[in-house]
Amino acid sequence: MEPIVNRFPTDPQEIAAVSDCFSKWYAVNDSIRRLRAVEQHGSLIIVFLALEPTSDGDDALPVWLAKSQQWANELAVLTRREVQLQLLDSSGFAEPDVDAAAMIAELSWRDPWLFE
Repeated sequence: MEPIVNRFPTDPQEIAAVSDCFSKWYAVNDSIRRLRAVEQHGSLIIVFLALEPTSDGDDALPVWLAKSQQWANELAVLTRREVQLQLLDSSGFAEPDVDAAAMIAELSWRDPWLFE
C-alpha cells in the first residue's frame, strides 16, 4: 500500500486524476446514490455520500455501518490522500458548511430525480 501524501494539489492534471479516481470508484459501488468530494485546505478530502435505500425501506444506516470504513480505506489508497466520509440522508444533497478549497468530484447519475 502506498503512503498517503498530504499536499494540496495545484496542478490541474493532478486534480483531474484524483477526480477520475472518484468517478471510477463511484461506478463500481452501486449502493452509492450520490457522491460529492471536496478538498479542505491541508489536503483533507471530505466525501459526502447519499446511499441507495434498502429494498425493505429507506434506512441506509446498516449499509453505512458495514461499509464506511472499507470505503474510506479504498478511497485513501486510490487518491493517496486523507479521506473522511460523511453520510447524507437520501432526501437532499445539502452538505454541512465546510471550508472547502476545491470541488474534486460531484457524481449523481444513479439518482432517479435527474431523469424525471
